This record gives sequence, structure tokens and C-alpha cells, in this order.
Amino acid sequence: MKWKSIWIVCSVGVLLVCLVFLSDLRNPPKENDEQPISLAMPLLKPPEEPAKTQFQKTKEQEPYVSPVDFEALWAENADIYAWLDIPDTEITYPLLQHPEDDSYYLRRNRKEESDSNGVIYTEVSYNGKDFSDPLTVIYGHNMNSGQMFGTLQKIYSSQEALTEHSEIIVYLPDRELHYDVFAAVPFDNRHILYNYDFADKRTFRLFFQEILSIRNLEAVYAEDARVQSDEKTLILSTCLTGDRNKRFLVCGKLSETIPAEINK
Repeated sequence: MKWKSIWIVCSVGVLLVCLVFLSDLRNPPKENDEQPISLAMPLLKPPEEPAKTQFQKTKEQEPYVSPVDFEALWAENADIYAWLDIPDTEITYPLLQHPEDDSYYLRRNRKEESDSNGVIYTEVSYNGKDFSDPLTVIYGHNMNSGQMFGTLQKIYSSQEALTEHSEIIVYLPDRELHYDVFAAVPFDNRHILYNYDFADKRTFRLFFQEILSIRNLEAVYAEDARVQSDEKTLILSTCLTGDRNKRFLVCGKLSETIPAEINK
């Protein structure tokens, strides 16, 4: 009898455990029931990669393509490295630099033929071709025919005219540089890049202070004319009409690089 009673009790216990287990299977916890936090569950979502903007997608899908056919220009002359353009004027020319002789294109055209018009050029002794120097000086003759920089002084003959032509664009094979014109002034015939070390910020500042302090009927300035010593600048230089012993300078500062990621 004793063993029979023990067997009955054990059987009942097993039966109760099975009934409880079956009840749990038929009634799972609801979605809003509290659940214990498991160490296997991440407490925070991993950071999502930021979505790319439409502008970023466009830049990746459409790399910069220069409006200038440099391949054709290089077939003509390998010294052509940029294109200078003042919108809505006749000044739109290739920009050249001879690898050894600063005065090579003074009386030669872009085909390297003898030509009094010369070309628009920079000097290898003072400027690189990437426009990363504090100041790049571009030279061109003031021709009576209006070619090269022959119309430069007329274009910037008044503040109103300067406002109308306040942008200079330099096209390179991989980008374009936009400069805001802030001054157009007569100046003496000193060789600017030889006489001033523009890598020195104090010299840079003093030079442009001198430019902005010129008081002359032919000097015109933008209303907000100023320049900081860490800005990239550009000067177009030609002979002053009426006095070939002086220069006429058009001064601009870099305002935009397209595409922007190449900005230096």
C-alpha cells in the first residue's frame, strides 16, 4: 500500500506539470506584456549611415566636365593650361605659360608664331598653374585693336561698369575658379611679384592696402572692396591707356571653386 500511494502521488504531480505546460503553450504572452531584458538583445540600434543628399548623388553620378575643349587646345599648343573669361565681354582667351622663358609669349601667338598681339600669359618664375599662390598675375597687351586686354580699361571705367562685370572665371581641365572683382586701378610699372613676397601675410596686407588707397579718377572699387590675407587673389595687368609707363590692374579674389571639393 505504501508504494502504491507514492506512485499515485508522483503520477498526479507529473500530470499537473504537464497541464501547466500545455496551458502556457495555448496562452502565449501578449505583445504588450513586459519581457525581461536579455543580454543577447542589443540595447541600442547601430548608427545608420547618413543618407546622401541629392546634390552629393549628382556630383558622384555627373563628374565635372569643363566647357573648354582642352584636348583640342593641347593638340595646338601644350603650353595652354587654362582659359580666362570675363562674361559678356570680348575678353575670353586661352591662358599660356612657357615652362622656361617668362617673356616667350610677349610677342608670339598661341601657335608660337611672331605676333605683336602676344597672348594672355603667366610667368613660370612666379606662378604655378594651379592658382594656389596667394596672388596670380595674368598679363596681356593693351592693343589698340581691342584684342587681348585692349578693352580692359574700358570695361572697368566706372563703378557701375565694375558692378556689371564683377566676375572673372578661370577654367581649368578639372575645375573652374570664380573671382569677384573688387578694384580696378592705375599703378606704377613695378614688377609686382618680383618686388613683393605675397607668402608673407603682412606684405600681402600692405600691398592691397596700397591698392585700395589709390585716389585717382581712373581708380574704381566695389562698394564692399576688401581682401583678407588668407584669400587667393588674381590680378589682370596691362599697360595704362595714355601712359605706357604705368599699368592698369584689375584685382579679384576667389569666391567659388567648382567642384567645391577641389577648393584649396
